[in-house]
Amino acid sequence: MRSQMLNVRRFTALFGLAFVSQALSQVDPDFHIYLAFGQSNMEGYAKDFGANDKVSLPRFKVLGATTCSDLQRAKDQWSPGIAPLFRCNTGLSPADYFARTLVDSLPSTIKIGIVPVAIAGTPIEGFNPTRGKAFYDAKKNAQDSWMYQIAQEYGGDPYARLVALGKLAQKTGVIKGIILHQGESNGGDKNWPPKVDTVYSGLIKDLGLTKSQVPLLAGEIVTTTNPNDMNSIIRALPKTVSTSYVISSSGLATHANDGTKQHFSAASYREFGKRYAQQMLKLLPKSVSINPSKFVAFMVDANFVVYNFDGTRVGTFHATDAASLENGLSGIRSTLPRGIYWVKNATTGATQRLVNGI
Repeated sequence: MRSQMLNVRRFTALFGLAFVSQALSQVDPDFHIYLAFGQSNMEGYAKDFGANDKVSLPRFKVLGATTCSDLQRAKDQWSPGIAPLFRCNTGLSPADYFARTLVDSLPSTIKIGIVPVAIAGTPIEGFNPTRGKAFYDAKKNAQDSWMYQIAQEYGGDPYARLVALGKLAQKTGVIKGIILHQGESNGGDKNWPPKVDTVYSGLIKDLGLTKSQVPLLAGEIVTTTNPNDMNSIIRALPKTVSTSYVISSSGLATHANDGTKQHFSAASYREFGKRYAQQMLKLLPKSVSINPSKFVAFMVDANFVVYNFDGTRVGTFHATDAASLENGLSGIRSTLPRGIYWVKNATTGATQRLVNGI
C-alpha cells in the first residue's frame, strides 16, 4: 500500500510538472515584443517603398491593430511583418527596419513582434492614459477632425488600444522595449518630456512591466524643419526618463512629395529603423533578466546543455532536483564571461535564458 501511495505521489508530481511546463510554453521567451507608437512619422508617410520592403521574414510578426484584407492581416492576430505595419493605408515606418535589423542581428531562435498604434498629427497628449479619449472626442467636428477618424480605428482611445494589444501580445511573447516617434505637434513644448513619462509610466504600470527591463527609444524629428528647436527638447528626455534613449535623425532626408518637409523619405525610414535597432542591441543584454521560478520546468533528472549568444555549446551539467539545478547553474556561471546564454534540457528540449554577470 505504501509503495502504491508513493507511486501515486510521483505520478501527481510529474503530472503537475508537465502542466507547469505546458503553461510556460505558451509564452515564448524568445518572442521579443516591442510596442510602437507616435504620430505620422511612426505610422510611416512614405508609400513609395519597394518590393524588398515587403519581403516576409518568418521571424518578424506584427499584431494587427486593425483588419487589412489586402495584407491578409486580421485584427488582434499575428501576421507577417509586411509594410504598412500600422493602419492599412499608411506607409513604411521606422518600426519596419527596426524589426528587420533585430531579426538579422539576433540569434535564429529570436523572433520579433511589433505592436503598432499611431495617429497622424497627434500631440503626445493624445496618448495620455486618462485623457486621451476625451482629446479625440473633442476633435470630432474640429478642423483637424482626421485625428478623431483615425482614433476610431483604435476604438476611440489609442492608449487603451495599445494596452489591450500589449496584453494580448504578452500571452505569446515578452515585451522588451517601447519605440516612439512623436514631437512635431509639440514643437517647443518644454513639458514634452514629463508628458512622455506619463505615457511611458502608464504603459509600464498597466502592462505589469519594469522600466529597467523595458527601455523607451525616442527618435528625433526632421532636423531641417525643427520647430522651436524641438530636437533639443527630445534630447533632454533621458533627464526625465532615465531608461529612455534618443535616436538621432541627423542626415536623414525628407520625402520629396511632402510639402510640410516634416516627413522622412523611404530611404530615411530604413536608416532610422536601423538606428533604433542598433541602440536596442546595445541595451538588450542589460534589459534581459532571468526569473528563477521559470526554471521549475527544468527540475527533473536530466542533462543540461548551455549555449552562448551565437548558439555555440559552451558547457554541460547534470541536475536531479532544484538544489542540484541551482548548483549546476552557479558552476556554469563561474566559468563563463559576462553575457546572455541559453540553457537546454537535453531530455525535454525545453530552453531558458540565462544572464551571467550583467
